Amino acid sequence: MYDETDFFAVSKFLKLGIKITFKNPMGQSPSYQSTFPTPKGATVTLDEKSLYDIERKLRALIGNDTPVKTKLTPMAYLGTNFRGLLYCTKGSNEFIVQETHDVFGTETKRIVRMADEFNQLLS
Repeated sequence: MYDETDFFAVSKFLKLGIKITFKNPMGQSPSYQSTFPTPKGATVTLDEKSLYDIERKLRALIGNDTPVKTKLTPMAYLGTNFRGLLYCTKGSNEFIVQETHDVFGTETKRIVRMADEFNQLLS
Protein backbone atom coordinates (compact mmCIF):
# COMPACT_ATOMS: atom_id res chain seq x y z
CA MET A 1 0.00 0.00 0.00
CA TYR A 2 0.96 3.64 -0.17
CA ASP A 3 2.21 5.72 2.72
CA GLU A 4 2.42 9.48 3.25
CA THR A 5 5.96 9.70 1.85
CA ASP A 6 5.20 8.12 -1.55
CA PHE A 7 3.58 11.15 -3.17
CA PHE A 8 4.22 13.93 -0.64
CA ALA A 9 5.43 16.41 -3.30
CA VAL A 10 2.34 15.92 -5.49
CA SER A 11 0.17 16.30 -2.41
CA LYS A 12 1.98 19.48 -1.34
CA PHE A 13 1.75 21.11 -4.79
CA LEU A 14 -1.93 20.18 -5.14
CA LYS A 15 -2.59 21.91 -1.81
CA LEU A 16 -0.82 24.98 -3.22
CA GLY A 17 -3.37 25.07 -6.05
CA ILE A 18 -1.79 23.36 -9.05
CA LYS A 19 -3.92 20.99 -11.11
CA ILE A 20 -2.70 17.89 -12.91
CA THR A 21 -4.52 16.77 -16.04
CA PHE A 22 -4.12 13.18 -17.08
CA LYS A 23 -5.39 10.80 -19.69
CA ASN A 24 -5.25 7.10 -20.31
CA PRO A 25 -3.60 6.27 -16.94
CA MET A 26 -3.72 2.51 -17.51
CA GLY A 27 -3.35 2.50 -21.31
CA GLN A 28 -0.45 2.26 -23.75
CA SER A 29 0.56 5.92 -23.65
CA PRO A 30 -0.47 7.64 -20.40
CA SER A 31 0.02 11.37 -20.02
CA TYR A 32 0.23 13.58 -16.92
CA GLN A 33 0.54 17.34 -17.47
CA SER A 34 0.69 20.47 -15.38
CA THR A 35 1.77 24.08 -15.87
CA PHE A 36 2.15 26.56 -13.05
CA PRO A 37 4.08 29.74 -12.19
CA THR A 38 6.93 29.89 -9.70
CA PRO A 39 7.27 32.65 -7.08
CA LYS A 40 10.08 34.17 -9.18
CA GLY A 41 7.79 34.59 -12.20
CA ALA A 42 9.01 31.65 -14.30
CA THR A 43 6.65 28.98 -15.60
CA VAL A 44 7.09 25.28 -14.88
CA THR A 45 5.66 22.85 -17.43
CA LEU A 46 5.49 19.15 -16.67
CA ASP A 47 4.55 16.55 -19.28
CA GLU A 48 5.31 13.04 -18.08
CA LYS A 49 4.27 9.45 -18.68
CA SER A 50 3.52 8.54 -15.05
CA LEU A 51 2.55 10.05 -11.73
CA TYR A 52 5.90 8.80 -10.41
CA ASP A 53 7.74 11.00 -12.93
CA ILE A 54 5.64 13.99 -11.86
CA GLU A 55 6.54 13.21 -8.23
CA ARG A 56 10.27 13.06 -9.09
CA LYS A 57 10.16 16.42 -10.90
CA LEU A 58 8.24 18.10 -8.08
CA ARG A 59 10.67 16.70 -5.49
CA ALA A 60 13.52 18.16 -7.54
CA LEU A 61 11.79 21.57 -7.51
CA ILE A 62 11.67 21.60 -3.71
CA GLY A 63 15.20 20.25 -3.38
CA ASN A 64 14.33 16.81 -2.03
CA ASP A 65 16.32 13.97 -3.59
CA THR A 66 14.65 11.13 -1.66
CA PRO A 67 13.81 8.38 -4.18
CA VAL A 68 10.25 7.23 -4.76
CA LYS A 69 10.12 3.79 -3.14
CA THR A 70 6.87 2.15 -4.18
CA LYS A 71 6.18 0.90 -7.68
CA LEU A 72 2.49 0.11 -7.30
CA THR A 73 0.24 1.37 -10.08
CA PRO A 74 -1.61 4.45 -8.83
CA MET A 75 -5.27 4.98 -9.74
CA ALA A 76 -5.69 1.59 -11.42
CA TYR A 77 -9.44 1.84 -10.76
CA LEU A 78 -9.73 4.45 -13.53
CA GLY A 79 -8.87 2.01 -16.29
CA THR A 80 -7.98 2.96 -19.85
CA ASN A 81 -9.34 5.83 -21.93
CA PHE A 82 -9.92 7.98 -18.86
CA ARG A 83 -9.37 11.73 -19.15
CA GLY A 84 -9.44 13.69 -15.97
CA LEU A 85 -8.15 16.30 -13.59
CA LEU A 86 -6.49 15.93 -10.21
CA TYR A 87 -6.78 18.88 -7.82
CA CYS A 88 -7.29 19.97 -4.22
CA THR A 89 -10.06 22.31 -3.10
CA LYS A 90 -8.94 25.38 -1.19
CA GLY A 91 -10.25 25.72 2.31
CA SER A 92 -11.48 22.17 2.84
CA ASN A 93 -8.29 20.52 1.52
CA GLU A 94 -10.16 17.70 -0.22
CA PHE A 95 -8.29 15.93 -2.98
CA ILE A 96 -10.47 15.22 -6.01
CA VAL A 97 -10.25 13.07 -9.14
CA GLN A 98 -12.63 14.53 -11.70
CA GLU A 99 -13.52 13.09 -15.10
CA THR A 100 -13.27 15.76 -17.82
CA HIS A 101 -14.34 13.63 -20.81
CA ASP A 102 -16.27 10.36 -20.84
CA VAL A 103 -15.38 7.34 -22.99
CA PHE A 104 -17.27 8.86 -25.93
CA GLY A 105 -15.30 12.12 -25.76
CA THR A 106 -18.20 14.16 -24.39
CA GLU A 107 -17.20 16.84 -21.91
CA THR A 108 -18.21 16.06 -18.34
CA LYS A 109 -17.41 17.24 -14.82
CA ARG A 110 -18.20 14.05 -12.91
CA ILE A 111 -16.31 13.65 -9.64
CA VAL A 112 -14.95 10.11 -9.51
CA ARG A 113 -13.40 10.14 -6.04
CA MET A 114 -12.85 12.57 -3.16
CA ALA A 115 -10.57 12.09 -0.15
CA ASP A 116 -9.07 13.97 2.77
CA GLU A 117 -5.66 12.35 2.21
CA PHE A 118 -4.06 12.16 -1.23
CA ASN A 119 -2.99 8.53 -0.76
CA GLN A 120 -6.66 7.51 -0.49
CA LEU A 121 -7.09 8.46 -4.17
CA LEU A 122 -4.33 6.14 -5.32
CA SER A 123 -5.91 2.74 -4.75
